[in-house]
Amino acid sequence: MLSELTPLIRLQGIDLEIRKINKKKEKLPERLKALQERVADKEAAIEEKRVKIRELRKRKIEIEDELELETERMKKSQQKMSAVQNQREYQALNKEIEEIKKANKTREDELIELLEEIKNLEDAVAEGERELQADSKEAEAEEKRIRQAEADLEKKIDELRREGEGVASEVRPDILAKYRFLAEKRQGLVVAAVTDAVCSACNMNIPPQMYNELLREERMMTCPSCQRLIYALKTEI
Repeated sequence: MLSELTPLIRLQGIDLEIRKINKKKEKLPERLKALQERVADKEAAIEEKRVKIRELRKRKIEIEDELELETERMKKSQQKMSAVQNQREYQALNKEIEEIKKANKTREDELIELLEEIKNLEDAVAEGERELQADSKEAEAEEKRIRQAEADLEKKIDELRREGEGVASEVRPDILAKYRFLAEKRQGLVVAAVTDAVCSACNMNIPPQMYNELLREERMMTCPSCQRLIYALKTEI
């Protein structure tokens, strides 16, 4: 192998490891995001129930006021019956009283249903708040874990970068510039081994004459298909 390629292969290994760590860092917040979305969904669900409870309580007060007014009106009608002079007035008052009783019965039934629905919603809110508290704590713990993991990974990246700088200093500036350019275009894989005239990066065949020249290791060469720097990986027979 050409001596110029040896530090490049080491540098490539370092750079690929840095890329791998960065991808790992990018994936760290995924679980936290899911937890935060779950917390937000539960907060929204709880608030929706609270709005419904407020609406039901408002309706409850309205019904209670109607009951109070209609009950008072019924009492007055009942009092009038003692002073009724004829059958027609008596029947009209009696009909009015019965209608009030019927309407009040409907109101009372609705009031019972409202109270039951309010109680169920209040229980659901209480349960939701308990779950929300647990999820919030889990999200906080996950965020703390991520911050620590990110710090650990960043420390490793810094160590690798320093190591890479040392290796890069061993490479000629023009070759290093070419390496950096190709690294951006080829996702970090710049130097590839060629075995039995096949490039390990793109799996394309190297022309026979070119492969023979590659085996002689007289100059730095690139794959005609993927333009990566290549070297011959000789197999033992």
